Amino acid sequence: MSQDTPTDERNGGMNRRTMLAAAGGTAVATALAGCSTLLGGSQSDVEGEADVPDEPIQAGLQTFTEGAAAVLGLQAQHGAELAVRRINDAGGIAGREMELDTVHEADAHVENYTQFVDEGKDVTFGPISSGGHAAMAPEVESQGVVNVSTDGTVTTLYEGTVEDPTYSFRFQNYDVMECVTAAREAVSRVGADEIDTIAGINPNYAFGQDEWKFFELAMNQLVDGGVDSVYEGFPDLGATDMATHITEINNVQPDVTFSSQWGGDVTTMMNQASANGMFGNTQLVGSVLYSAVDELERNVVEEADAISGSRNWYWGFPDRSRWAPNDDTFGAARDEWDIVPTAHFMSGYGAVTAWATAVAKLVDVIGGWPSQDQIARGLEGHGFYTPAGYHVMSAGHQGKSNAFSGRMAWSEEVGAAVLEDVNAYAPQEVSPPEGTTAEEWVNGW
Repeated sequence: MSQDTPTDERNGGMNRRTMLAAAGGTAVATALAGCSTLLGGSQSDVEGEADVPDEPIQAGLQTFTEGAAAVLGLQAQHGAELAVRRINDAGGIAGREMELDTVHEADAHVENYTQFVDEGKDVTFGPISSGGHAAMAPEVESQGVVNVSTDGTVTTLYEGTVEDPTYSFRFQNYDVMECVTAAREAVSRVGADEIDTIAGINPNYAFGQDEWKFFELAMNQLVDGGVDSVYEGFPDLGATDMATHITEINNVQPDVTFSSQWGGDVTTMMNQASANGMFGNTQLVGSVLYSAVDELERNVVEEADAISGSRNWYWGFPDRSRWAPNDDTFGAARDEWDIVPTAHFMSGYGAVTAWATAVAKLVDVIGGWPSQDQIARGLEGHGFYTPAGYHVMSAGHQGKSNAFSGRMAWSEEVGAAVLEDVNAYAPQEVSPPEGTTAEEWVNGW
């Protein structure tokens, strides 16, 4: 039996063992207690299985490494690399170090995954794209090599595309969670009595259409009498001219404008909105505006006074002086890659940590290296820590974590945008219970 060490205020009241697990350094040493009945087969089936192999674990990550989407994709890559390094520094998983091979996801999500499988990868991570994830998930089920996606957050993935997944998992909160968070933030900060009209500028593909749908649904439920949607625009990814949409917003002057633009598209939209006076005509609320933190300029941030979500992690909440894992991870990202880490950094970090901690637990339980089927079953209901806090991979294969949102402001100390007055929402506040679709849940409020 282990003995807990004294707690420390800077560790958020956690003991050293748990705090280190949150930082990732000893993730493999803190796998949660498990039961062989969860793993497939009887106890007698697994006793005496082969020892843990000697060779390194081969892992593949697909993410955007070039183009406008690299603003997010490289964050995910760096987060995954940091998690792998911390695992290896702690002695690997049951003594096996990890080796991570990263490829540009481009528009080749299925091809990238099958290439990883052909190369003998033990596990794959990614992608960023929702459309790519929807295309890839059925192939994951066919090939039978576990994939833990970093993002690809479209709501319908596990409600329609792959309704009963075995090998496909998703770490990051999905669309309905961040849209309900954004709607609650709009109502809380602007005031339900002050919101009669809404509008949307969202990316023209599955993610943007999904996010607008759930923001609109949630707002109609949260505001007595509902809201009028006075404009919806869907610029293409990477569009360089969003003047048409900004002009429409200025013409109709909605009380709230919702946007799920991300990465470089946030920068384009907010720069052009600033140049055309949009921020004086509406309150901008976004799900992932903060993803462009390293590109946004001070005057635009201050003029916008926007409300932004930060998915399942914001590096400044809890405050870094009181939460050492945040301080350590923020410092590592600044020192090594000269970036302000975002929730997409945590997407990569958390996807790796989810798989690694589940496998470490399985090795303890079965006394050998687990099969793909055992890993898949071990991930269901698996709970684990990262610097973002505690996460659970639900029985439905959707990761569920706290959701964060705050008001964007400029920080002289950081030299970039920060989130102030941050709110955290527990998963049960922003996501449906198991067995209920997101649309049924929101419409049932």
